[in-house]
Amino acid sequence: MTLDFVARIKTVVAVASILLVGTSGASPGQQGKDAPKAKGDAPKAERVSGVIVKAEKVARGGADSKAGKAKGEGKADRSVLRLSINTNAVWRDWARDQAQVRDEGTPKKDAAKGANSIATKGEPIDENSLVVIDVAPGTRVETRFRSPTDETSKGVTSPEKVKTDEATSSTATPTGKPVQFRAEDLLPGLYVEADYRQSGPRDENTAATVTVVRPIEAINTSPKAQPAPK
Repeated sequence: MTLDFVARIKTVVAVASILLVGTSGASPGQQGKDAPKAKGDAPKAERVSGVIVKAEKVARGGADSKAGKAKGEGKADRSVLRLSINTNAVWRDWARDQAQVRDEGTPKKDAAKGANSIATKGEPIDENSLVVIDVAPGTRVETRFRSPTDETSKGVTSPEKVKTDEATSSTATPTGKPVQFRAEDLLPGLYVEADYRQSGPRDENTAATVTVVRPIEAINTSPKAQPAPK
């Protein structure tokens, strides 16, 4: 075996190694581009609670949708209700001057009262405390009731089911039908809890559920046992 033949063999082996490395190195990039995203890449569900400080109707799509409308292609554009929620306004502080035995007012009246709450007006609004969500056509709007001192439960579906701090049912008898909020009733001043995910071309926060939480002061008027007179 001559030296020239050995040199040729080494050259062939070196070229083959370079081609193999180049092919294997391109594979991960190609997979990352063409392979479907893993389930872990789906937007994470988030929950926010606080007081609505701003509610406005907006059209999703921005400048692109306006251009489409000029061409008669604006059907895909959707109008949504955009809520700005101040998370600094916590339930216990907000509900302190909002609780009532019965909740029979109109949505506008309830919202106006909440807007004047000490917690609504007194809590600062900053970049870290403000969460913006969109109420889309598919968003479910619920109404729930809970005690002003209850900061953990989801609440109950009717005022008479609210429990006192001693876990007993309230003796207050409702005299009318409690208000049930709809999407158009979501106004500044209301306390809400919302579940949302990022969606759409601009990763807007789209709410799956928005729950208006109403503070009910559960009372128990049962007379306490009095000591027998001497």
